[in-house]
Amino acid sequence: MKEKDLIIWMVNGNTLKFEKVTNLENTDSELTFEYFGVSTQVQRKAVFNQINIAGFALEA
Repeated sequence: MKEKDLIIWMVNGNTLKFEKVTNLENTDSELTFEYFGVSTQVQRKAVFNQINIAGFALEA
């Protein structure tokens, strides 16, 4: 998967932006992906429970 930007809208109203996202997997229970932390300059893996996500947008 090409590196893409990802926006996640949380059910509590917060919005999160992740850059250089790869290896995105969207299951019934979790949204998992790897991304590059801009402020830390480190590659990371993130896991979100679907129950906390209102929606998300992945760069085309």
